[in-house]
Amino acid sequence: MRTAIRLMVVDDHPLARHGLISMLHAHEERFQVVAEAEGVQAALQLAEAGTVEIVLTDLHFEPDGSPNGLDLLRRLKAQQPGAKVVMITSEMSDQFLLEAFDAGADAYLHKHAASAEIVRAIESVASGFTHFPAHLRKALEKREREPRLTPREIDVLPYIARGMTAKEIARELMFVDPLHKNIASRTIEVHKANIKQRLHLEEANSLIPFAIEYCQAHRIDFKAMMIHTRPNRPDFP
Repeated sequence: MRTAIRLMVVDDHPLARHGLISMLHAHEERFQVVAEAEGVQAALQLAEAGTVEIVLTDLHFEPDGSPNGLDLLRRLKAQQPGAKVVMITSEMSDQFLLEAFDAGADAYLHKHAASAEIVRAIESVASGFTHFPAHLRKALEKREREPRLTPREIDVLPYIARGMTAKEIARELMFVDPLHKNIASRTIEVHKANIKQRLHLEEANSLIPFAIEYCQAHRIDFKAMMIHTRPNRPDFP
């Protein structure tokens, strides 16, 4: 008789955690939930005991900005390279799917997936395989086709999204980041020109919509950013 696969369920919402555990208990001949946790630190401590074969974790924990499922995934893989991790989340965007894939996730499922799919994913991972949404391949191919932005170009995008001029962006970056202490407005203009050229943004006003779309796709709340060198302009967002 095959030994049941030993699982740990990690979710900061007790209702969701217990609901998943209850579903797994219905397959007790296949699975044994040996641990549960509501956060990263507790999960890592429990995983150190070595009794867990596969960790099932949510992607986002509360409060926002606290260590989350991706943090757990990265730290667990660093701590135990052979650890198996199944992400179960309501976030199905390419961004999070690719981040989880890059961090070493073994499976990625929607929270509302049918129990049969969850069972199939866990068993696939236990057998050394992976289980990802069908659009992962397309997301990977799309990423390979997209020109990459440099870290400095990414730094300026939230400010571009707010409609700031090159001079205003340079002044703000010098204020908030020592790495930019000698940056000049002409450098910002070069960054903007490089972004437009690399991404083929040929229309005169195409950079701001792109910057807004980029920030939204990467969960950068540019509207809530504190601006320390706010200019005296009534139209400034």
